[in-house]
This record gives sequence, C-alpha cells and structure tokens, in this order.
Amino acid sequence: QEEIAATPLPEPRLTLAGVSGSVAARFETPWGALVIGGPGPNLYTEQALREIAFLVEPGGDDRYQGRVASAVGWLLRPFGALVDLAGNDVYEGLGRDYAIGGALLGVAALIDLSGDDVYRGGDGSLGAGFFGAGFLFDGAGRDHFEAGAFCQGAGACGMGALVSLAAAEAPPGPAPDPDRAFEGGLTRAPGTGAVPVRHDENDIYVCARQGQGFASTFGIGLLYDRAGNDTYSARGRYRHAPLRPNDFQSLSQGFAIGFRPRAGGGIGILVDEAGNDFYDAEVYAQGTSYWYSIGLLHDAAGADRYQATQYAQGAGVHLSIGTLWDLAGDDHYICRWGVTQGTAHDLSVGWLIDEGGDDYYLVSDGQGMSITNSTAVFIDAMGNDVYATPGVGQGCLTWARGFAGAAVFLDLEGRDTYPRGAAGGDGKVWMSDLNAIGIDLDRDVELPGEVVPEIVLTGEDSLRAVPELFETASLWEVGSAREKVARARAALLARGEEAVDYVVAAKLATKDGLEFRAIAAVAQAHPDAFAARILPRLDDPDEQVRRNAIALLGEMRWRPAAPALAGMLSDRRQERVWTRAIGALGQIGDRAGAEAVRPFIADGEERRRIAASDAAAGLLDTLAVPALVARLSDPLLTVRAAAMAALRRFGAAGIAPLCASLGQAGEHRVAKMRTLGALAVALRDSSDARALTARAAARRALLAELERPIDETLPAARASAVEALLRLGDAETSRLVRLRMEDEFDPLVRRTFELATEGEER
Repeated sequence: QEEIAATPLPEPRLTLAGVSGSVAARFETPWGALVIGGPGPNLYTEQALREIAFLVEPGGDDRYQGRVASAVGWLLRPFGALVDLAGNDVYEGLGRDYAIGGALLGVAALIDLSGDDVYRGGDGSLGAGFFGAGFLFDGAGRDHFEAGAFCQGAGACGMGALVSLAAAEAPPGPAPDPDRAFEGGLTRAPGTGAVPVRHDENDIYVCARQGQGFASTFGIGLLYDRAGNDTYSARGRYRHAPLRPNDFQSLSQGFAIGFRPRAGGGIGILVDEAGNDFYDAEVYAQGTSYWYSIGLLHDAAGADRYQATQYAQGAGVHLSIGTLWDLAGDDHYICRWGVTQGTAHDLSVGWLIDEGGDDYYLVSDGQGMSITNSTAVFIDAMGNDVYATPGVGQGCLTWARGFAGAAVFLDLEGRDTYPRGAAGGDGKVWMSDLNAIGIDLDRDVELPGEVVPEIVLTGEDSLRAVPELFETASLWEVGSAREKVARARAALLARGEEAVDYVVAAKLATKDGLEFRAIAAVAQAHPDAFAARILPRLDDPDEQVRRNAIALLGEMRWRPAAPALAGMLSDRRQERVWTRAIGALGQIGDRAGAEAVRPFIADGEERRRIAASDAAAGLLDTLAVPALVARLSDPLLTVRAAAMAALRRFGAAGIAPLCASLGQAGEHRVAKMRTLGALAVALRDSSDARALTARAAARRALLAELERPIDETLPAARASAVEALLRLGDAETSRLVRLRMEDEFDPLVRRTFELATEGEER
C-alpha cells in the first residue's frame, strides 16, 4: 500500500469531457480508456465514467457519479477497475446495478487506500460477482457502505468480496486498561477497554438483503472488517410474507442459500476482527444457511450486539451448516423466534460458540436445539451468563421421521442464570432426551392462530379453472394468505373427479412440498377415485411419480394398496423407492405387509432400518420386537432412536425381550433403559394380568440397573432407571430409589433424581 502511494505519477496536463479537475494521462485499451487523474479533488460524471474502464486517482477528495469499477459483460465491458490512493471520496452509484466493484459476466475491482469514504450503489454493487468476480478494498477510514440487494461481499456463480482494513496507528486516546483474563491466557482476545479505541475505523454497512457476506449457488461471498466499532444493517425492504408479513428478510451477515429443491447454495462469510459491533437483521442472518449451504459469522473481539427476528445466530436450515463464532466480549444475542442460537432444522447443523465474556442470550426456542433430525451445538466457554428462553431450549430436541438428532448445550465456566423451572441450572447436568444433553456444568410458546372465517363457496369460486385453484391451494396457508388458500382448497375439492384427473395427470411428478400437500388433500377427499388412478403409476418410468404415488397411498392409508407395495420390496427394479414403500406400509397398517417389512429392520442402509423400525410399529408386528431390540445397539444413533420410538408403541409385548437383552454390559444401555422405563410407565395404570406381569418385570430390571457394578453400567443408564422408577408412583419403589441415591455421586444421576422429586419436596 505504501509502495503504491509513493509511486511517482505524470504531471496533470489534460482535460477530459465530463471531468472537473486535472487529469495526468489517458490511454486507450481494448475495454475502454485508462485514465490517471491529478492530485487534487476531481469530479467524474456519468458521461466520463461511461468511457473510462480503468482509473487511477492519486489524491484529493474525489466524487464519482455513475458506474465506476464496474463490469457488465459485453453490454458495457467485461473488465473495470479503479485505484484511489487518498482522500475522502464519494462513490455515487444509487440506482445503478453492478456498479462500484460489481461484476456481471466480468471482473471488477475498486481499491481505495485511505480516507473517510462513502459508497452508495444499487443491486449487485460494493464487491459482488454474479457469473463473475467483484471486489471492493478499502484501506482505512471511517466509511459508509450502502447498497440494495446482492451486495457488500456477495457471490452467486462467482465471487464477491468487500475488505475494509485499518490505518496502522490508532488515534490519540486514553491509555487502555489491563485485561487480567487475557494476560493470564484465559481468553483469546483482549477486552474492548484493553485496546486503543479505533473510532477512526467505525464503519457503517447498510443493505436491503443478500449482502454482507452472502452466497448462493456456486458462489462465495466475503465481508472482512479489521477494526472499528461497526454497524451492520440488513433489513427494511423485502417483507417475509406470507410467513412473517410484519417482518423483513435479511439473508445477510454470513448467510448462504440454495434454490430448493433444484440447486445447492454457496459459502457466505462475515469476519469482523475487533470492536463493539452491532449486527442488525431480521429473518435469515448472522451465521445461518439454507439448503445445502454454509454460513459463517466470526467476530474476534469486542462487546457485540446481535439482533434478529428468526433463523439467525448460528442456525442450519434444510441440509445446511450455520455457525456464529464469537471469541470475546460481553455480548448480547437477541432473537424473537427460533431457529436461533446454535439450533438446526431438518438434517442440518447449527453452531454457536462464544469463547468469553458475560453474555446475555434471549430467544423463544433455541440455544442448542435440534429440530427435525439435526445436530445442534451451543458452547459458551467463559463468563457469568444469562439464558432467557420463554420457549424450549438449552439442549433439547424434537423427533421426526421416526428418529431424533442430537442436541448439546455446554456452559463451561461462570455463575450463570437460567429461567425458573428450567431443566438446566448453574453447576448442573441434565438430559432431556436420548441424544439431548446439557452441562453447566419445556414450555413451547405458540402464537395464537389466526381466526379464519368459515369458508362458504360462491358462484365465483365455481367459475375458476382447476389449475388456477390448485396453484392458489398450493401456497403457504399462513398469515394473510390463510383464508385465500383455504377457499381455493375447498373449491378444488368440490370439483371432485375433475380435480382428481388434473392432479394425477399434471402434478404427480412434483417435487414441491406445498403442491404435494394440496394433492394429498384431493386424495383424502376422494380416496377411491384417486387410488384407482395412481395404483397403476407404481410402475411409472418416472421415479418421482412412483415416490409420490407411494407416499400418497400411505397418507390415504388405502389398504387395497398393501399387496402391491409389499410386492415392490422384492423387486430389485424398485430398489430406489423401497424406503418410501416401507414407510407407506407402516402408515397403512395392514399386517399382511409385516413379513415383507421385517427383514429391512437389519438392512445395510440407514434410512431403510429407520423406516422399517417405524413401519414395524405401525403394523404392530410383535414378531419384529426382538429385531427392534437388537437395533438399540445399532452403531448409528438415528437408528437407535428409531428403534426406541418403535418399541414404545408395543406396550407389554416389548418388555420381556428388552429385559432379556440387559444381561451384558454395553455402550448402548442408555437406549435400552430409557425404552424399558417408558414402557413400564405407560403400563402404570393398567390392571390386566399381562400388563401387571410385564410392569413387575420392568421394575425388577430397572432396580437391578441401580445395583450393577460401575464398570457394567453408565451414568445415563442409571439416570434413566431412576427417572422411570420414580414415575411408576408406588411408595415402595420410591423408598428403594431414595436409599440407593444415598450412595450415588454421579452428577447426572443426582440431577435426574432432584428433578424427579422436586414436586414432592415442594
């Protein structure tokens, strides 16, 4: 940077049309003019910039009005660049897309080495590349960056980067305070008071959405800021309707997204090295991703404030990975709704890692929460923290598809505060489910639903074409669209076989989940006519048609389809849809399909073992119980969870095989004990002889677990036994457990006992 600034330039001796100020030289290139400006302040109008492809400005407070450092393929030029060595400059590109370091089918770069600068551009600006590469480099200064959408470090089928560095020396100010934690090696970054105040580098970043480290398909987007107390704002233009019509989309601040279900996304990164920063966003932001993407927000120092509305702060959504990693500082994390703060939804991964500081976390549902078969990790390494969760959180999960994911909540140091009545607590260990743990060492909040008036169809509804009705019926039935969608669906169903014929002929190959939901509504309303038309499609050459036909027959629970579905499981040509067929047989519940499903409980494919476990329970196939018990020792936790869920549905029939499997020590005893306990508690109020016998056997096995040698059991297994025994409710069992707890020192077992007896003590 210093070498560039020291390079001698020609004396200013030219005048150019559209340029106010001196110009040193002009050269022609195949892509447009290369101009070297003079040392004083220059004004470059849109007329001049239309001719200039490459520009070097040695100094002065310059103003650029128009498309500068821009590449728009052969519509304008494929290459554009500007280097400004000094001065407080203004780049005015509002209303102009792919301006100011923006590239579409080209390469563009803007380098401004110093000064307090202002950058204003339209969509695709300030370091954005779409089928190209766009770069904006700002060397130092208190700068203002403002653009529309797809900007400030955004890439799709290309690369976009915005890099803001800092002057080598901080301005004069008070002497920093000592930071004993940093000096002692307890934290990886000094606190704000322990470093010079870099108010000279306080940058402001403003965009509408899809910016500040954004990426989509085949793209990489990066925003890097070295110093200063910065403000990031991405909101206020595009409403998130109809899901949250009163809030705005952000899709920014380390966010990436694909095109569901057609294409995966990219990698979006925001890195801020220092300062007390404010991250202001609404829906989808702050280290979050959606649909086969990766989103990362990394803040290396400072007391930061993260504010969002939903899907934010280390969230992976729909087969994605989202991470928020904050190294130090007393931070605030505020989000109104989950999925948020180290939470993941639908086969995704969500991370929130905060390595230091006294932090404050507020969200309705989050903080290490696994939703729909995901992995969620929340780690706070140091500090006296406050966790506020009106909903559920702090190491919890939900079940779906017959199995669960994993949720981990870790607070590794400090005096921490939790909501009253929460499972977690300062210095406690808790486990809310099989794969959900909290160490520090559920109240769901649901907004009241909208009242939709009763749908009374009119003559106007009957005049609408079936394709039009289907299109409206396939929208999200939420918010302001609820009544419209309900009316269209009612009118569609009223069309009877005309609607059936349309969806079978035109929509059976859909991959759209909302369209499938509308098709299922037609199928449920007219089951016989619908099933008769789709049963022959089980042999359709289009695999997606077969998948949808199988799924619809399952949702309809149409028993006449069971023989055909069972037959598919022995047809190698149908192997790609076996998992779907197994699930449909379980939904239908015709026990004639049990024999075909049973072998898949031990299949080599994970998804088939999960589907077969769930189907065996749906079919109430008692002959499958031993195989399901064996799956509790499966190497994959997803399969163990599926077997656990399935066995709970067998009642007394599941207890004897489970008790017989407990004879040997094993690492998967926890799943067996939790399942056995759940079965015993379910039979607590039953009085028939078979249930009484089974419950007594379960009670003996659970009590025996508490007496096993330490090397033949696990703390989580003993905790599961304690929880189940106390829930059985009889005084003698409770007395025996209390006696055993006098010699129990494991924190997980002790905490489980405390939670189970809290009500009694009060």
